[in-house]
Amino acid sequence: MRAQTDSVVQAPRSVNEGTMVSLGSRYIKNTYLSDVGYDGVGIGVINERMRIINDRWSRQRTFRIDLASIRNPAGTSSGYAAFIDYSYSLHRRLETSVDGLRLLVGGTGRYLLGTAYRSQGGNNPAVLHVEGDLGLSAAILYGFDLGRRRYPVTVRWQANLPLVGVFFSPHYGQSYYEIFTLGHRAGIVRLGSLHNRFALRSLLTADVPVGPWTMRIGYEADVYQSHTNGIRTHYFGSSILLGVAKEFIPFSGKRVRHNKAFRSAYY
Repeated sequence: MRAQTDSVVQAPRSVNEGTMVSLGSRYIKNTYLSDVGYDGVGIGVINERMRIINDRWSRQRTFRIDLASIRNPAGTSSGYAAFIDYSYSLHRRLETSVDGLRLLVGGTGRYLLGTAYRSQGGNNPAVLHVEGDLGLSAAILYGFDLGRRRYPVTVRWQANLPLVGVFFSPHYGQSYYEIFTLGHRAGIVRLGSLHNRFALRSLLTADVPVGPWTMRIGYEADVYQSHTNGIRTHYFGSSILLGVAKEFIPFSGKRVRHNKAFRSAYY
């Protein structure tokens, strides 16, 4: 009994990694470029890793790239948008009395770099989006067996809410030539909080075994709004997600999706 207990306590901590492709609608309105909102289609790639730190805490790293093709309602002007963001989260793991149900609550930090461009932009055809923030993160994980063959399924809901940070914003009508060449930089770095910015990213996924693979399917909703320096910004995204997930021990290459001897942050 002592040997079995020690083997569980000393079990290696595996890494859960998921890579998904996102496809869905995008809506972008930035009054620095236009008072009219642009909508279109976006495609992206999301890679996330989760690992246990100790019995109470786990960490999560998420890297995301999103590209969108957009057009105004009249169809007279088109544009593009591109965003890259990286987030790192620490979660306190809360066990429940319900078998297979776990709650994760903690904090997250995010760095975002992006741009939006429209073909008929005049003196200001593009806008730069740079931001760093800290906020809250929460997730619910529930694992259960589905059907007579008892397929193991894991459902996850997660939401990240930035609370405070800094972001770059030119003044309304101010050109980037004035900022970067003439040095007119007063007030272009702003404190961001709920008084002038609201952002929420929510995610719903399900891990389903399909043959030798674990498929990760889901839905993601992304909302961002800000108002500062006379500029209002709205970014809305709604995407279907499809990808694969794997569980492994770093550097060993051994898959442990169904091996109870290993300690997983996800399953």
